[in-house]
Amino acid sequence: MKAVIYTRVSSDEQVNGTSLDFQEEQCRKYCADKVVEVLTVFREEGASAKSTDRAEFLRAIEYCRKNKGNVHAFVVAKVDRFARNTEDHFRVRKQLLEYGVTLHSVSEPIGQDPVGKLIETILAGTSDFDNAIRRQRCSDGMGARIDGGINPWQPPVGYVCQNAKKQGIKKTIPDEPNKITFPIIQQGLQEMSARLHNKIGLVRRLDELGLAEARGKKTPSQFSDILLEEHRLMFYAGWIWHPWKKEYIRGLHTPMIDDECVYKILDHLSGKKHSIAHNRNNPLFPLRGWVLCGSCARKLTASSSRGNGGIYHFYHCFNFKGKCPMRGKGISKDVLEQAFTKYLTKVTPREGWLAMFKASVVDYWKEKGLSFSQDVLNYERKLKMLEEKRKRIFDMREDGSYSKEEFQERKAEVENDTIATKISLSEARIEQFDIEAAVIYATDFIRDLGRQWVDLPHQLRPRFQKLVFPDGFTYDKKTGVGTKKFGYIYRLNQQSTPKSNALVDLTGFEPVTSSLQMRRSTN
Repeated sequence: MKAVIYTRVSSDEQVNGTSLDFQEEQCRKYCADKVVEVLTVFREEGASAKSTDRAEFLRAIEYCRKNKGNVHAFVVAKVDRFARNTEDHFRVRKQLLEYGVTLHSVSEPIGQDPVGKLIETILAGTSDFDNAIRRQRCSDGMGARIDGGINPWQPPVGYVCQNAKKQGIKKTIPDEPNKITFPIIQQGLQEMSARLHNKIGLVRRLDELGLAEARGKKTPSQFSDILLEEHRLMFYAGWIWHPWKKEYIRGLHTPMIDDECVYKILDHLSGKKHSIAHNRNNPLFPLRGWVLCGSCARKLTASSSRGNGGIYHFYHCFNFKGKCPMRGKGISKDVLEQAFTKYLTKVTPREGWLAMFKASVVDYWKEKGLSFSQDVLNYERKLKMLEEKRKRIFDMREDGSYSKEEFQERKAEVENDTIATKISLSEARIEQFDIEAAVIYATDFIRDLGRQWVDLPHQLRPRFQKLVFPDGFTYDKKTGVGTKKFGYIYRLNQQSTPKSNALVDLTGFEPVTSSLQMRRSTN
């Protein structure tokens, strides 16, 4: 059995990332498991991901046609890589079946039996629906491995390096403990959490336990700075930092220490006591690392302390280098977060401004974002030309200008080009209407910022906070919440006249459309 592989991305970020390689890796593994020979790979990349053209897709179909009888499978990573709506999916699938080629999905159980066909129909429909609401896809490549609990980078001391990069392969299994250095680092960190050493003392202790002998040289004093870095400590506790999602993912590797041990070490390094919450993404303290001290502008940390009445939660400023009047003084978690939600309500754009913003963006898109509309016209013209060309081919067969073989060859070329063009037309039409849906969703979202922040999952709150306050915000017990810089959309709102519904002039932020310029000239 022989196959072709087709991979495709749908964004510039995926082109520049590892999505194509990740898809090809999945497809090749699938073919190897099924004992299928891979004839060639078609990669839809570069300019293809920035437009709706499917040049490689057309080449793949043509390859199947020209090699009819020698190609048996068309392999994709997922059904939605094949076509973006149900109609296109089954049109192309039917064409491939005429060439004796069946569609195979690496990650989905589709097939020719009734159940497989039902699943394929559902998946194709789901892909269509997915494009309509523009759900965010999970990152591929390294991000996908992190999501799966695999650390894609070289592991820290204490674990065995797989040297996958040198071998030209991708890591697919978790890092394994090094039989010699794992227990040494483990004991050193446990003693550090018990406050038995400072940084220099920890290095000496590790060498006493056998680290220098295992490494073949004395451990330098700077080693402790690397070992005790927060992301590394969290890895030792079984977590992997996801740099794109900005959160920790539970890894599949064997933990060396537990979370409490990490918190105790961080406490010891900062001089704090009785703290039990140091994970930056700890849902208990969503503003940790984002709220700034109103006196010294240093990021506040957070902790929980036990008292006679139970556990109390506070945000703190621990500015050891400066003489901050707020140093060590706790700010009640409830007081600060209630002040934050109240401030969000205060800066929420007014209804009139939101309506004008929506109209301006849609207006700008209609005037400047005409590329997809032009694509639709171009593809419609091309389809008309292809239909006329197909008719001429039939006419030439009837008058004897083409032999049977020539007729079949030309007919197949036109039909395949027609299929690819129809898919491109469908995708251009999808893109045409996305802007209005996106603006409607955006204005609905920012209409009630306080409620949105409270309702969001804790993993998404940092993204929300960055959207509204890119550089964080300050809090002072006397003056409350303040900020030096708002997110782009809120800067526009802040520049509008407070005592009227007049809106900020968008000139300077975006190119001025002719219709917007006309409105300005009549005001």
